[in-house]
Amino acid sequence: MPSSSSDIQPRQLTPRNIAITVGVAVVLHLPALIRKAALNSDEATIATIARMMRHGAELYTGAVDRKPPGAFTLYRLIEPLFGAWSLTAGRWIALALTIVAMWVLGFEARRRWPGVAPVAVAVLGIVAFSVLPAEDSRAVGFELLATLPAVGAFVLGARRRFVLAGFLLGVAALFKQPMLLGALPLTVQCLTGPAGAAAVAWSRRLLRLASAGVVTAATVVAGLAPFGLGNALSWFAGSGDKYLSGTHLTTVAIIALEQIGSVVGLTMGLLILAVVFWGRRRISLDLAVWIIASLIATAIGLRFILHYFNQLLPSLVLLAAPALTAATFARGAAVVPARAKVARFGLVWMVGAAAFSMATLLVPTAFHDLPDVDDVVRAIDARTEPGDTIFVWGQAPEIYWASGRDPATRYPHIGFITGVTPKRPGVPAYVLAQPGAAQKLLSDLEKNRPALIIDAAIASVRGGNRYPLVTSPIAAYVAANYCEVDIVDGIRLLSPCTPTS
Repeated sequence: MPSSSSDIQPRQLTPRNIAITVGVAVVLHLPALIRKAALNSDEATIATIARMMRHGAELYTGAVDRKPPGAFTLYRLIEPLFGAWSLTAGRWIALALTIVAMWVLGFEARRRWPGVAPVAVAVLGIVAFSVLPAEDSRAVGFELLATLPAVGAFVLGARRRFVLAGFLLGVAALFKQPMLLGALPLTVQCLTGPAGAAAVAWSRRLLRLASAGVVTAATVVAGLAPFGLGNALSWFAGSGDKYLSGTHLTTVAIIALEQIGSVVGLTMGLLILAVVFWGRRRISLDLAVWIIASLIATAIGLRFILHYFNQLLPSLVLLAAPALTAATFARGAAVVPARAKVARFGLVWMVGAAAFSMATLLVPTAFHDLPDVDDVVRAIDARTEPGDTIFVWGQAPEIYWASGRDPATRYPHIGFITGVTPKRPGVPAYVLAQPGAAQKLLSDLEKNRPALIIDAAIASVRGGNRYPLVTSPIAAYVAANYCEVDIVDGIRLLSPCTPTS
């Protein structure tokens, strides 16, 4: 049974305990914390859009993506300070936010189960956020940046601070839209009361819910308003986007089994700890609903990309937390209870999963589809000047970021034009293209002619051979205005053709 907030022990937040959590986090993330290059395309896209914003592009008009503004705004603030090291700085910030979020979960676990040590929960959570492959756990992602406000919303709701919970829920949604599903456990918290408390009239419960809902909506609207409310809301809601289309049940089922199987295997330690404690016990309603809401959030879009499951990890950590009692860590006992032995096995499993993930971080190109663009970037630098714009035909926003050259178009990647999206292997190019995107791209290129066009639509760059430039919607424009000047690692560089006399 949950205990009162007076059970929280502030002395648990000691320099020694903080050092333990920070030390574990840094060791697990260290290679990424000194890596300058992107760990996935999302990192490069976020940073590229932020730089475009710094150079005057308006989000959702001059620089577009379907994601909320939170991550782009964060990078817009740090990019002038860190420049080419912004990706590295962003990883330090994301890691710090994760550490704080796990401590918040630790104190919530202590409030609910007084025998649990917050530092143990915090360490467990940090390890849990380090078991997925590097591009899903060490790269800065929308889900990762949304973790702290999402956890804060749940914990404040559990402590009857409904207005503040609604505010943090809105903040979380400004980093990742599915975080709005945190409204489900918040609804449960608004409509129920703590065990043993006097009954509260339904009118008051509904007023709590209405207040939290209004604050959540107002926070989202306020966060979108600076970027043009109508246009920003359209992108936020995915209006006219075909991201959810192209669903073939057989393919989706295979992908779901593969991805969910991977996540279950890597997080099995959390599940073992949960089984050790709960057994036949009844899980609190708000925690059960939080787990269900998080599962739904990972499944939206039916792609089951591994980093989507970061939305589920906080609720699983809290579910496993009550198994972290003194008996689990006791040393020198003549007889170790069976439950403690199983719990220790779960902890060992988590350590093993984290070790595997470290391997994917130490040699990222061996495990992830990361294009090698260093030589291409050097060629771009030799043929352009700072301030020039370029255009990359191919799914390689890393070229924009690493070269320091902004896109000559509103699109930092060509996914909206080709319609090629993750986990839709059987859908041909252009079937899921966003309506009107090709025409807008062509208009952008005609108004702001790039100094170079980089044809990176090759097999080794995220399967770009599925949408070659010669059959693209801009093929005629390129053929009429650009000539090939170099080929670097199979990637063609095209420069404006010299007029003939």
